[in-house]
Amino acid sequence: MRVLTFYGFWLLCCSYLPLFGQSDSTNILTLPQYLSILKQYHPVAKQANILTEQAKANLRIARGGFDPVLYSDYERKDFYGKNYYSFFSTELKIPAWYGIEVKTGYDVAYGVNINPENSIPDNGIYYLGISLPVLKNLLMDKKRADLLKARLFVQSTEQERLLLLNQLLLDAIQSYYYWCEAEQIKKVFYDALQVAYVRYRATVRAYELGDRAAIDTTEALAQYQQRVYQANEAELNVQKARLIVSGFLWTENTTPALLPDSIFPQTIDSTFLSAALNAPLENLDILLAQINTAHPAISQYDLKLRQLDIERKLKKENIKPVLNINYNLLSPGFFNYSKPDNRVFSNYYKFGFNFSMPLTFAQGRAELQQTRLKINDTKLQLTQKQRELELKVMGTYAELSTIKKQVSLYEETLKNYERLSVGEGRKFEIGESNLFLVNTRENTAITAQQKMVELYIKYLNYEAKLKWVLASFPL
Repeated sequence: MRVLTFYGFWLLCCSYLPLFGQSDSTNILTLPQYLSILKQYHPVAKQANILTEQAKANLRIARGGFDPVLYSDYERKDFYGKNYYSFFSTELKIPAWYGIEVKTGYDVAYGVNINPENSIPDNGIYYLGISLPVLKNLLMDKKRADLLKARLFVQSTEQERLLLLNQLLLDAIQSYYYWCEAEQIKKVFYDALQVAYVRYRATVRAYELGDRAAIDTTEALAQYQQRVYQANEAELNVQKARLIVSGFLWTENTTPALLPDSIFPQTIDSTFLSAALNAPLENLDILLAQINTAHPAISQYDLKLRQLDIERKLKKENIKPVLNINYNLLSPGFFNYSKPDNRVFSNYYKFGFNFSMPLTFAQGRAELQQTRLKINDTKLQLTQKQRELELKVMGTYAELSTIKKQVSLYEETLKNYERLSVGEGRKFEIGESNLFLVNTRENTAITAQQKMVELYIKYLNYEAKLKWVLASFPL
């Protein structure tokens, strides 16, 4: 049997080399570009922004409790041609902090049947007054509580927005990396398919020339068929990955978009990951400290505790008696005092107070106790959440550290498998091996290439997962 030289075998292979589709390197959708589209047009990203706007609207509603109120009332009774009475009253009331209300107004009353109690000068009476809670509602009242809680709610919804975007970005990034993995594994199998096709045609030609046994053509054909099967599966995985990625792509009119077939992801290889693999991981203690200082979930619990503390102060007011003092400075006409001196405050005024108190304060004490229980429950939830996040960080950090070592180790392993495959191929060319051993070595090398791609993607996925746990994705 005549043995082909290495160069003769290579030239024979090249004569049957088919043309396989190549991706255009200029049509690359990078991860930053992909995330930029996502954050701008994805419905969940828009919904997250709506949360903040709703909280701001609630804040404006709470501020409305301190809006000045203008009140007017007119009532007249005529009977048998007589004006029994005519009452006109207008008042401007301005709520202030600490439950204080400042008011000013003008009253007019005339007619033949006016109650002497309501009798006032013919030109009406002006007044400037103040209402002050002395006991209950002095330190906290419902309007102040609603306003303070609304301000905290704005901050809380901002943290909720960050958590929604954080989860959205993790899902999107993992989908993108799955697409990268599918495309690169497809390339591995398509390259292997190309080599198998060339080897099969070359083996058939060598058999026709009498240089190879018939069984070698069967071995080469089986290998080629196996490669076709693997390439078809890889192509299917790419189509699935592209559809998953398309699920995160939307246009400016909130219209779903489909990823074009001409667009490809960036290539994930040792060059792409060199900076991350060569740089040391951030200190674990620093990462754990970030949980209590910057994590939105922890901030939400802190804000909830602050809201409950406001609620506690409000409920505490319910176990106090009500004592409100009212004072109105009166003026006949438009501040037309006959003798405007210091006696104005003692001669022209209306003063009063009201007092009430439940005998047991049962409801107030129960509501206060209920709020305290909510505070204790929230503190326990906060402690549990902190521990949960700490364990997730430590677990993800350990996995990321291990995968980082595994990547460096397997890069060397892959090189060795490729050397063995190339060496077996050269032995085959000089007649010291057979096609079965060549295919075996080659299959091992291809499996290692696939494993290498999976390790690269696994490293990036755990890197993204660590950022997700820490909620540190750039927004």
